[in-house]
Amino acid sequence: MTGEALLDRARALLIRTMTFYRDDPRTSTWLRGRLERLEQPLRIAVSGRVKAGKSTLINALVGAELAPTDAEERTQVTTFYQYGPEPKIMVHTPQGTVQNVPVSTLDAGTIRDLQHWRPDEVSRLVIESPTPGLQAITLIETPGVASAAVQETGRSALAQILSEADAVLYLTRYPRQTDLQFLQSVNELHTARSVPISTIVAFSRADETGSGGPDGLQAAERIAEKFRNDPTLRSFAQHLIPVVGLLGQAVTTMTDEDFNALANLARLSQNDLEALLLSADRFVNSKIESIPGPVRQRLFERFGQFGLGRALTLLRSGVTEPKKLRTALLDESGLNSLHETVHQQFVERQDALRARSALLAVDMVLRANPRPGVQQLQGEFERMLANAHEWDELRLLSALDSGQVRFTRPLQAEAKRLLGAFGSSPQERLGSDDGALAEAAAAALARWRQQSVNPLHDRVHRDAVRTVLRSCERLVVHQANAPQRPAQPHPSQQQPVQQPAQQQTGQHQQPAQQQRGRRSSEGQHRSGHHQVVQPQQVQQPRRRRAAHQAPPQQQAQHPQDPPGAHSRP
Repeated sequence: MTGEALLDRARALLIRTMTFYRDDPRTSTWLRGRLERLEQPLRIAVSGRVKAGKSTLINALVGAELAPTDAEERTQVTTFYQYGPEPKIMVHTPQGTVQNVPVSTLDAGTIRDLQHWRPDEVSRLVIESPTPGLQAITLIETPGVASAAVQETGRSALAQILSEADAVLYLTRYPRQTDLQFLQSVNELHTARSVPISTIVAFSRADETGSGGPDGLQAAERIAEKFRNDPTLRSFAQHLIPVVGLLGQAVTTMTDEDFNALANLARLSQNDLEALLLSADRFVNSKIESIPGPVRQRLFERFGQFGLGRALTLLRSGVTEPKKLRTALLDESGLNSLHETVHQQFVERQDALRARSALLAVDMVLRANPRPGVQQLQGEFERMLANAHEWDELRLLSALDSGQVRFTRPLQAEAKRLLGAFGSSPQERLGSDDGALAEAAAAALARWRQQSVNPLHDRVHRDAVRTVLRSCERLVVHQANAPQRPAQPHPSQQQPVQQPAQQQTGQHQQPAQQQRGRRSSEGQHRSGHHQVVQPQQVQQPRRRRAAHQAPPQQQAQHPQDPPGAHSRP
């Protein structure tokens, strides 16, 4: 079963649950909102501790300065950043009303003022922007875990916000026990614990690790490696990535003016540069006529001391083209690694994540509002959760990508291929053509059966081998049940039938066109690391199918929370 088939089953269960609760307007409306979300861009919540750098990292990921950044805690209101054809700000109140704030451009000051309202005045902000970085995903900025807004509304309110997202990017300056406890509480539902594929943890200010300075990023990577092997963390997250968010934001929004100013600084002598970078005060207030003080102050605010040091070092080493400088600095910041991980873990696996969100919604309703006759839905839910091998595959793929599970190099590569890392078709999983699929499946099954009795494997690797072994077994069963294709004679041996020229042309062209259509469809499913999946393009057929299945109830634009949702952390 592919991720798309898994999503179809989850959608069908969500619709049946909504039909079962159709006499409860509050619950059915909330479920309808969850159903409509399955056709919208993937939602990623950006959460974490106060001043962990959420706004800065959002700007870096999007490639535009949308989220206001301040030295003080500002974000009191949950803010959605989503794609729209023109700039737009919508203010949602706790009473359910929506007010449009007329804007021609998205001014950071306007958004900052709205974010500072109290939660009892504004429940959420929705910022629409024509930024290309928001076409495939919607980013949700939440108040800090220990912020005044969370203390006022309760920790369960923040957990409820995170439940509205399909995935979570959690930011921290250094993982603490409170971070782990909070993430555990968010993933306390049985569905979330069974499918821990939706969380990435980022050191968002990795350059400040330890004493900071040039060695800060290396120190952050050593700490990250330690926490990747922490059993508590790996129970709900496979990736922990050090990132210098400020440098990432500066590079993705760097102007020609910024580049020219950096190039002028790089022409100074080594002694002068070392003296300038000793402190922020020296960098801004030193008397250098070639680069005015206000320009240097802007550079320091945008790049920070670590970013300036790396940029100037690269410029002096011969990286003098803006494009090459951006590429090198993105690698230095860790943003390229984060981008790739978000794409692999979230965007490429969006069908599985949406299915997870649908099952979470069903789980929440069945727990919060049990009633007679719900046993059939509960049983279907449990069967689907237990038999969805696709989630086991995704969980293991994440562990292989992050280094939590390591086999020898040949086994590592084969495991990823068999798990569907390079495509979900039997040909792609087995690395073989149609004529040898049965033999390739049997050989892979035999190899991984040998690994299942390897006494050198610990428990983690034995569990991993069992997951790969089950994928092999499914491939063998698939080939056994596949219809046998008759052998096709070589084109040179085929006897052409004499037909009119136009009819012959039509018959020979149609299969080629169909084949090209299939290859194009498979190409979209196997998007590369840097290719963005456009949900609005691939989801359209599902939208029509869901519309025929959904019960004829009036659609609500702003679903309410399910009964009892705020009583749980």
